[in-house]
Amino acid sequence: ICRMVLSMASRQRFGVDPVELDLSIEAPLCPHGPTLMFERFYARKEPRKFFACGVHRDRKGCPFFHWADEKISEEKRLRWMSEFKRSQPNLDRTSLLSRLEAFQRLSAEERSYCHTCETLVMGKKEMKEHGGHQLCVSVTDEQLACPSKLMSPLGDRKAQAQFYFSEDTLEFLCSEIKRLGCVSVLCVGVPRLHETLFNKGATNSVLLDIDHRYAQFYGPTHYQRYNMFNGYFYEEAGKEECVRFIQSALSKDSGKTRNPILVIMDPPFGGLASLIAKSLKKLWSFGSDKELPTCLVFPYYLEAHVKDALPSFAMMDYQVTYCNHKNFSQEMSRKKSKPSPVRIFTNLPLPGLKLPTEEGYRLCSKCCRYVAPFNLHCEKCDACTSKDGRQYSHCDACGVCVKPGRCLYVCFVMCWLPYIYRARNSSQSPDKIQTKVSNVRIKIHKYCNTLF
Repeated sequence: ICRMVLSMASRQRFGVDPVELDLSIEAPLCPHGPTLMFERFYARKEPRKFFACGVHRDRKGCPFFHWADEKISEEKRLRWMSEFKRSQPNLDRTSLLSRLEAFQRLSAEERSYCHTCETLVMGKKEMKEHGGHQLCVSVTDEQLACPSKLMSPLGDRKAQAQFYFSEDTLEFLCSEIKRLGCVSVLCVGVPRLHETLFNKGATNSVLLDIDHRYAQFYGPTHYQRYNMFNGYFYEEAGKEECVRFIQSALSKDSGKTRNPILVIMDPPFGGLASLIAKSLKKLWSFGSDKELPTCLVFPYYLEAHVKDALPSFAMMDYQVTYCNHKNFSQEMSRKKSKPSPVRIFTNLPLPGLKLPTEEGYRLCSKCCRYVAPFNLHCEKCDACTSKDGRQYSHCDACGVCVKPGRCLYVCFVMCWLPYIYRARNSSQSPDKIQTKVSNVRIKIHKYCNTLF
């Protein structure tokens, strides 16, 4: 075990990192919008920057690739622009809104939704035009009010996979929004929450999502097409509408409430936290030069990446579940010994957030925050240390609390390997031994954290 961990910990990691694009450089367009600049690192040659798709994280989804140090001809730029415009859906918001109003006036028997064309179908005449297609007939007012239940969720996990919050998670978020006094909510990639808030009517909500199908169900004041990885609005009017919404929420409040507006974002888990943070900062800048109250839904094991990108954020213990996710549903979390790993990171003060006690969450009087049922306070660490919801145990040799089972093999390496190393290198000076032992311990610790 020692040899394996040491060899793997000593390897250098080479990969790809996003790069901040200079304002003087215009990012080329792929069929999905402005591309992002990345830097690829190699073992034995200099790193090199390139442009790739800002939506798909796989070349199979979008094959666009261009080295940043290669000159882009005007002909190629125009061709890319033409491909981008040709691939965009026809979103005439005025006509779509008029069509929605006409659709609402029809009886349920005359209303259908075509899953093949992903469009609303009005009357028997249009139904004949969609003959042979997969139709959902007799669309009710309840289905129309919840488009995410009517439409088929997208399933591309490398680009636009759609997972919707469970009823328990929705109830918790709505109750906290009401308790915090938020009168406006900016829902970024959380359509199910937007639908719930919109239907209740007590909170003003705007949905920013890359799925263009929502334009059929909401007007420009409640939905705009948006890419959260590069902060791109597909319509210029969309950016203006978002700015108006944020500034209006802040100006109307005038300090009456602590949280006049709340931003809630649920990005794909494979997305880079640095890109998400950059988009959030753009949205914050629409209102002021300060951070807006924000909740970011992300797995707990990416906490280090979130805190590197957003230092003011802290992780809540609340376990987010989804109604259409195989492993992270409410039912599976109850059956499995290991609950959902999805958490909420926020810049709101944790002591001011109340987790549902009926689900087992409790208030830790020493930490002054709500924690998961098995997240016990460690006197030695002076904190409730559990991250995954299970009970951690303190390792005196490591000086930290560790996950269940880690002591059996990882802590053996962490705690005893330095002594083995010291015994085999006793001929060296004590200072050199201690330095090498510390370096070995740091490398192993970093590697073990990537494993679990």
